[in-house]
Amino acid sequence: MGNVQQSRISAGRHRLKRRSGEILSDILKTSLLLTGILLVTALLILGYSQTMSTPYFGLRETQVRGLRELTEKDVLVLADLKPAQNLLAVNADAIRDRVRKHPWIRDVYVGRELPRRLVIEVRERTAIALLKKGDGFYLMDADGLAFKKLEAGDESDLPVLTGCYRDGRPNQPLLTKALDLFHYLSTADGLFSIKSIAEVNGDEIFGFSIFTDSGLCLRLGFDHYDNKIRRLKPVLDDLEKRNVNLKYVMIDLADPAKITVQKRHILAPATPGGPAKGYRT
Repeated sequence: MGNVQQSRISAGRHRLKRRSGEILSDILKTSLLLTGILLVTALLILGYSQTMSTPYFGLRETQVRGLRELTEKDVLVLADLKPAQNLLAVNADAIRDRVRKHPWIRDVYVGRELPRRLVIEVRERTAIALLKKGDGFYLMDADGLAFKKLEAGDESDLPVLTGCYRDGRPNQPLLTKALDLFHYLSTADGLFSIKSIAEVNGDEIFGFSIFTDSGLCLRLGFDHYDNKIRRLKPVLDDLEKRNVNLKYVMIDLADPAKITVQKRHILAPATPGGPAKGYRT
């Protein structure tokens, strides 16, 4: 009985020694692992610090691409880059947010060309018309966005879109249809190219009327513009044979099957420099 008890005690001591050895081994392994992690972390921090401070990645050149309306100086002022900045430390998102605040900027990409060049590539808006809104004119893009009030120095040699705002509020369905008409005019040529149009006037009941630079007024109504313009040519040929001054002519093409011509005095096209009382709203 005594021998059995002694054997059990001896076995217990061996298990305790074995477990103690395993615990010490685990502690040693954990310590080595933690030491390795700390060492690697310290090396990474040191490497990061050295990389961020090395003159090799110092910002030496900023290149701005995609400009049409704006100048490189305009964009750089908005970017607000710090002198002697490390290229890798540049906050591209912050630069993009600052540059995008300009009304002409539609989108911005900011990238790095290592080791020393920062690239700011902009996508500017394209103005297709001057939108008459209240008592002012606004540059409007192909999405119908009035993105900037017309100021000195802005392009004003654009057709004027009137009738799409009432009491300061947009007539969105009419504005959407106006964009379709502008798309058609941008693909047309000759007398009815976008460059020869002085004004497009919209009316939610009668549709659109366009005024050319020569003063000719065409009532187009809604939709099927290509078919209506095709039917116009023989009418113009006839008027030319009769030496009719087109400046005082309004041709109604809203119903292509029943084209009418009226010779009368009409309002001059709305222009940014003209008297306010002459505007169509």
